[in-house]
Amino acid sequence: MQKYENLSFEKINYTGVITLMRGEVMNALNREITLEFHSLLEKLPEMFPEIRVVVITGEGRGFCSGADLSRMAARGSENRKLPEDSSGHTGNRIQELASSIRRIPQPVIAAVNGAAVGAGLSIALACDIRIASEEAKFSAIFVRRGLVPDTAASSTLSEIAGHSVAAEMCLTGRIYDAKWAKSHGLVSHVVKPQRLISEALKFAEDISSNPPLAVRNTKQLLRSGYRDWVDAVSDEDHYGSPLYDTYDQKEAVQAFLEKRDPVYKGK
Repeated sequence: MQKYENLSFEKINYTGVITLMRGEVMNALNREITLEFHSLLEKLPEMFPEIRVVVITGEGRGFCSGADLSRMAARGSENRKLPEDSSGHTGNRIQELASSIRRIPQPVIAAVNGAAVGAGLSIALACDIRIASEEAKFSAIFVRRGLVPDTAASSTLSEIAGHSVAAEMCLTGRIYDAKWAKSHGLVSHVVKPQRLISEALKFAEDISSNPPLAVRNTKQLLRSGYRDWVDAVSDEDHYGSPLYDTYDQKEAVQAFLEKRDPVYKGK
């Protein structure tokens, strides 16, 4: 297995545990960790049935705080382009991570240890099962950054929690605790922080004890009724790309970085 600089992969029996390793910035997604994440997800189908279940979690206090805003402030609309990596592949952006998670044959469990914000929320929503620590926080904070939901959150949030909850989260950008998330169906279980990984591994063990082909096909069957996430990302690009170079979007990010209240002008 390839060694990664920004995430780790550990095999525990039939379970593969992916840990995002940028704990100093709440596991914010920059270009480097995003490419490594895609690379690892691309390899996982080859490991089936050796790896029958995948657990995703984060280092430190955050699950994933979304896109790295310091990089966003510097690059603006460049964040929405489809760059080629060194292997010539395109489309390996943050926005495609949800689709990549969906495509792998293994069921995926999100062990949400801390803040799941923006694209971090989207990654959790793309997983099949979500278990949260009591310290976890959830936010579709996109609108407070002058943006629309991305990484397929415009689809997954409504599918999981319903339109009303999705509208509340996406239009307010509020931050919610784990108890609220469980009461609204965003997570299945809330546990004490020290029990989070062991609880996720217990679920993974229960799943991996079942016939692998039946598990794989059941995952695909459960996903078959969903709106196509590739289309969702395309729609998000259509509505989101023009916002990156607006005054308000730049002001939203700059105000966050400068720890002040933003002043919006509607342009």
